[in-house]
Amino acid sequence: MLDLVVRGGLVAMQSGPQLLDIGVQDGVIVALRASDAAEPLTGARIVDATDRVVVPGGVDPHVHTSSPMPTLGDHLSSYGPDRVSVAAAFGGTTTMLDFAHWHPGDHLSDSFARKDKDWKGISYVDYGFHGTFREPEIPFEVLDQVAEQVAEGHATWKVWMTNTTPYRKWQKTDIGHIWGLMERTAAAGAMLCVHAEDDDIVMYSYKRLEREGRTDLTHMSEAHNQLSELLSFQRVIALARHVGAPIYIMHVSAEVGVEEIRRARGAGQPVYGECLPHYAAYSDEAYGRPNGAMYHTYPSLKAPDDRAAMWSALADGTLSTIATDSVCVDLDIKTTGKTIVDAVGGHVGVEVRMAIAYTEAVTRRGLPLERFVDLTSRNAAKVMGAYPQKGEIAIGSDADLVLLDVSAPHVITASELHEADYTPWEGYEATAWPVLTMVRGRVLVEDGRLTEEPPQGLLLKRALGADVRNRPAL
Repeated sequence: MLDLVVRGGLVAMQSGPQLLDIGVQDGVIVALRASDAAEPLTGARIVDATDRVVVPGGVDPHVHTSSPMPTLGDHLSSYGPDRVSVAAAFGGTTTMLDFAHWHPGDHLSDSFARKDKDWKGISYVDYGFHGTFREPEIPFEVLDQVAEQVAEGHATWKVWMTNTTPYRKWQKTDIGHIWGLMERTAAAGAMLCVHAEDDDIVMYSYKRLEREGRTDLTHMSEAHNQLSELLSFQRVIALARHVGAPIYIMHVSAEVGVEEIRRARGAGQPVYGECLPHYAAYSDEAYGRPNGAMYHTYPSLKAPDDRAAMWSALADGTLSTIATDSVCVDLDIKTTGKTIVDAVGGHVGVEVRMAIAYTEAVTRRGLPLERFVDLTSRNAAKVMGAYPQKGEIAIGSDADLVLLDVSAPHVITASELHEADYTPWEGYEATAWPVLTMVRGRVLVEDGRLTEEPPQGLLLKRALGADVRNRPAL
């Protein structure tokens, strides 16, 4: 007898949806059988998935937990993995990737150990870390440590190309040192993730706007503008082509950025782009709304044409993933800054990501269920080196399963959520809502309640496939 059977659901398989029963043993999927089979699967527990859509647990490749707030001072940090992982479980996300920041004087292993200490024993979902640099230079002796940490299962790394605002702590890595890191990650079979904005353009734009007295939040897209995205994308894509390296460009926000990724992929470069739900749903007019800062993260929202370009690119495969860039704080903190200079970046979204993506992709745009899975789970698992352990309903994959209720609209309200006391999606009518989430066969959330299972999230050991490294495989 199996540990658990999910029976009678419409299962999102890579080949298309099928009515299947899913058998789980020791946290792994071990059987898939037609729901009308003469000999049904039997298990110690039966989960009735009748009239539900069953999808792989979501993989969010871009969250920030316990993160210092640069515009407010390092004494204040965002909520930690305990709270964010609960929100993820309620929202159908079962794997998240956070950032392990290197500090001068660290061995790289120290950076990962420090971040793991934050997550271990308190996360309800599985997790991994991007090795991350926020210094202008990366010492050669630290670059020499990259291959060892990739071999330990840390398959992705992250840099910034901008300091973002003129008055926050340094975070930009010089392009020469990005070159050096890219050489090391490529040689070790890893992926470099990039926050791509042109620092010279951004900083000049701030100076000009301050001189003209136009620092209201409504001018944010003039500081973090399309030209900045165009030039930075061109530069880092050219660098990756020179090195022969795969890259993952985080939070693509402008049509010109989409076009640069499309051009590179068309030439055979392994370039992958990420979108956030709010770039595909809002334009920069949102900054003029009450509490307009709640819609903001860096780079800024852009024009309506940029917003429209996001879903076209997600549909045709130019963009590969939907992430959140989550920085979980309450509304009073999020709206502290009122100008382009002091606005607080990041926003909540882990809990609603899956529901919004289904609504926008499947219901409103008619994309197939398997494309929804690509965007919310499968592609991130592949690009981040966790596939097929994560991101797939297949024999041998972890039993990270989510049951979606698609029978009636669900209106999102902050009062029902677990991340913060606000949501930019207040009043949004979702056409799918997670009603059961399990991680490795353990049911965490069922019918709107967190079960009594203790937090047992595990640190993933990840490795990229050769196809993802060598060509645009998604």
